[in-house]
Amino acid sequence: MRRNSFSFSASGRYLKQLGAEAGNVEQIIGDGASVRLDAPLEVLERLLVQHPNAVVSAIDAHGNPVAAPHSLRLPDHNSLSRRSPLEVVAAVSRGVLVDALVLAKRSGIAALPVIAVDGTAATCHIIDLRHTHGILVGMIATDTPIDWPSAFASRPEIMPRTGQIRKDAVAMILDADQRVCRILGYDPAELTDMRSLDLIHPDDHDNAIEAWMEMLTSPGVATRLRARHLRADGSWVWMELTNTNWLHHPDACVFCAMIDISEEMVAVEALRQREQLLTTLADSLPSGVLHLGHDRSVVYGNARLHRLTGVEPLAATIDQYVNAVVPGDRDTFTRAVSGVLGDGVGVELEATFVTSINGGQRRCAMTLRPLTGSTGEQLGAVICIDDISDAFVLRRELERRATTDELTGCLNRSAVIEALDEALVATRKGTGGVAVVFVDLDGFKEVNDTFGHTVGDQLLAHAAALLRRGTRPGDIVGRLGGDEFLIVLNNGGSGEVVRERVQELVDTLTAPLEVVAGVPIRIKASTGISWSSDRHLAADALIAAADRAMYRSKHAGTCRPVFVTV
Repeated sequence: MRRNSFSFSASGRYLKQLGAEAGNVEQIIGDGASVRLDAPLEVLERLLVQHPNAVVSAIDAHGNPVAAPHSLRLPDHNSLSRRSPLEVVAAVSRGVLVDALVLAKRSGIAALPVIAVDGTAATCHIIDLRHTHGILVGMIATDTPIDWPSAFASRPEIMPRTGQIRKDAVAMILDADQRVCRILGYDPAELTDMRSLDLIHPDDHDNAIEAWMEMLTSPGVATRLRARHLRADGSWVWMELTNTNWLHHPDACVFCAMIDISEEMVAVEALRQREQLLTTLADSLPSGVLHLGHDRSVVYGNARLHRLTGVEPLAATIDQYVNAVVPGDRDTFTRAVSGVLGDGVGVELEATFVTSINGGQRRCAMTLRPLTGSTGEQLGAVICIDDISDAFVLRRELERRATTDELTGCLNRSAVIEALDEALVATRKGTGGVAVVFVDLDGFKEVNDTFGHTVGDQLLAHAAALLRRGTRPGDIVGRLGGDEFLIVLNNGGSGEVVRERVQELVDTLTAPLEVVAGVPIRIKASTGISWSSDRHLAADALIAAADRAMYRSKHAGTCRPVFVTV
């Protein structure tokens, strides 16, 4: 369809076609008006006249608020300024704004009904002025006037979470997009020509410099860094930076993608404080605590342990504690230690220690518990004297909650992505490749709607169990959220071997599950596989490729995995 071949009033057939795509055309320009599609500015001018109380915003192609160019003067009254158009409408209408943006970019204009923030019926107009002014203009118009300032005051500003900047070879900022400026609170001119290190917290400088130097030695390779950044108001915000060396390109620069990870870092800091608290508690408990490594070395012993056993706190191995036990109990203690470190078998026993403190003996009740990693590897043991089992259980529970999805028992989103990063690092040291499998359960919403969320949770847990059962030792199964799972296949071999393994895995999901009144529910899944032997490929690139492949599988409707090589 050639947009410059018709006027709004010239062709009824065209009006019908445009109306189907962009909304009610007569509502856009008014009855009897004649405005050509190659004159979007005229459309905007007419809308401003017809809706003097509407709020207006300049937005980019992604719908983010931007500053209006000097070539286009928008009315000052009711301007959204740097606030998102999403803040003007009720939550139920935010998806409609996305639809309107898509339609406007395709047809030049869009007009769709929405609900304003105060519940008033309104219309979202979007005019595409990118070819003349580099922006789109969004407008929310209502038939009755709205006190927009009061409506804005009742809602906090929606801040972006991501942004982009460009730097030169010495880390001077060349330019920053509007999202970064909003996150940090600076004008673009304030960031331009600023040293990026001046924005980073002094305690993070060493890590930032090390990551930067590593990035400079690897053209085209991205490096990641987490560092606190200074806001214009003097506060600090945690940002994750991905710097990519494009200095060898004609437009020589370092491209930096930034993500606000403040919420995540709050959770990490809370976990660190809990770990510190556990250490403090262990040192103040009336019970002795001994942590052993898998090689029988002493990792930790609290102050009470020394007073109970008479063994120096810096003892090198468990043998010194064994020798401090009276001969009649020594063999029992030795077998218990060997069992907990060798076979991972926990045991409770009593033994008498001969202590040099006060020249006496002390009878102790001991609880030995193994420490194992997430994949079952033996890490060591904890021995509690006079029972601090509650403190030990608390620490293990904190670790589990930080890495495990509560419903399915799989790794949670952050833990499985971290595991993929570790797998890629391991691949760089050896041979072979890493495969990522993106699994999306088809029809899961219908199960929830038909049988309820309790059954839906059962279905997710059952699917997760099948996926774990179908993987091999060393493979990792994680839940990204909802009905989406991510599987990391380590040492998968060739791409063809990976394809066959995933097909077998998908086949295991097809068994029916009896969940409601004997009615079997059969699981179906759309699966995308991305495989690479590139030792420098980033985890997010593999995940994104697998995600795209999964959508191809879903659209094909065959329940067969789609395989891509990255």
